Amino acid sequence: MKLKHAFMLAASAILSAVAFFGCASEGDSSSSAAAPAKDAAKVKPLVVYWTWSETHNTKVVAEMLQQKTGADIALIEMVTPYPNDFGSVMQLGQRDLQQPKAPAIKEMNLDLSKYNPIYVGTPIWFSTYAPPVRTFLQSYDFTGKTVALFCTHGQGNPATFKYLADAKTAVPAINYFPEVFAHKGTEAANAGPALDAWIQKVSAK
Repeated sequence: MKLKHAFMLAASAILSAVAFFGCASEGDSSSSAAAPAKDAAKVKPLVVYWTWSETHNTKVVAEMLQQKTGADIALIEMVTPYPNDFGSVMQLGQRDLQQPKAPAIKEMNLDLSKYNPIYVGTPIWFSTYAPPVRTFLQSYDFTGKTVALFCTHGQGNPATFKYLADAKTAVPAINYFPEVFAHKGTEAANAGPALDAWIQKVSAK
């Protein structure tokens, strides 16, 4: 009887061990399956702008936008820059606006998969964007991105600006935020409060 009892105890111990390690193995497998894959890289805002004038009003707003959103920032540069003479640059700008794709800009090597939303800024020329900004919009794939347009202007009435309409015509596939941020260039340094309200709208979209 003692031998039989000892045998039964040993068998019971073996079965308990098998059950324990079997459960542990299942637990490990389940834990491994539940482990999340590597987190996708977090996207952040991007500010892209072009500027020409000596006062660089668009640059002032672009850098303010960068500071307020924590965005990366990039400057659009032309392969052949416009001259510094105002009369000449207006003639060339008007010429380029009449061309479907002009002027050429330098390669920016932007990986847009890292960014959203994308803020794109320009001075207003002839009630619309400066031509290098159009070239930028035509040069990248903005699939899945929100593009929010901002600008600085002189004495023009923002209600008459064609910036958004012309951007939609040039690159209709882009998802544009429906409100353009427009600020008087000579008051660029005071754009903060209005810019805050606009950023909040873009972020809520």
